[in-house]
Amino acid sequence: MYIRFVTPRLVREARGVPAGVFRSGMNGAPDWLRAAIRDEYRWFNDNLRVPNRLGIVTRKSNRRYGGVCWFRDDARDCITHAYALSALLNEAGVPVTRIKSDAPGDIVYRDPQQIVAMPRKEGPRRYIN
Repeated sequence: MYIRFVTPRLVREARGVPAGVFRSGMNGAPDWLRAAIRDEYRWFNDNLRVPNRLGIVTRKSNRRYGGVCWFRDDARDCITHAYALSALLNEAGVPVTRIKSDAPGDIVYRDPQQIVAMPRKEGPRRYIN
């Protein structure tokens, strides 16, 4: 099972997928709240790898498609901090929703805490190397 925290009002144009909490803004939030949100972002910067593969390039059109990042359900520290970040963003007026999936798409990257998957409309999950 994989878990993702999204801001439904922000949608990535390429795939129509809601943006994750790391793409949300803090416009209009008071300074104390912005500082707390920055602290959570800093925790992720220090404790979560930046995937070395965030998408694919198609062979036919040479077009790049971005993947979608998901936490693995056993990445407890990351999920705990994602809940804290979500609560802070909600307080700042940015709604956050948690979604789960056991088939997020074709997996192009994985590490002990997360995966990057290319969303699929149907069919089984594949691992793309």
